[in-house]
Amino acid sequence: MDPVDQVVADWARERPDLDASPIAIFGRVRRIADLAAGGLREYLAPYGLTPGAFDILCNLRRAGRPYRKTPSELAASSLVTSGALTGRLDALERDGLIRRRDHRGDRRVSYAELTAAGGKLIDRVLEGHLDREEALLANLGEADREDIERVLALLESAVRRGS
Repeated sequence: MDPVDQVVADWARERPDLDASPIAIFGRVRRIADLAAGGLREYLAPYGLTPGAFDILCNLRRAGRPYRKTPSELAASSLVTSGALTGRLDALERDGLIRRRDHRGDRRVSYAELTAAGGKLIDRVLEGHLDREEALLANLGEADREDIERVLALLESAVRRGS
């Protein structure tokens, strides 16, 4: 019996009037997320990156040439909150991984843009990150992976509707 099964069994024993079965889903999702986040932090540390910085660099890189977005665009398509964005952009700029550019026609608009060093770093780090994640999924067949992806998308949709 794994720890999540144990929690569900404990609640069934202690509060048989309650259906604790949602814990079997959400408990595992949280545990997986925590394990993945810890592994990501550990992987990124030698590169001097945090998960938030990694997310911003990935966000800029996948935008395509010229690898830039406004802070509003970054906040909308990022895993980073807008409140945390400015500090992370400052740190990435200090490290020479991004630069800020003003819009030529509108002084109210600025961009965060990958530097050549930032582009090289994120390409290298992303390759290793995807290799790591692929290794974590190596024992799952293609059909299992497709089922997990489909069911997780359904779960996310249900949670969004319920929020």
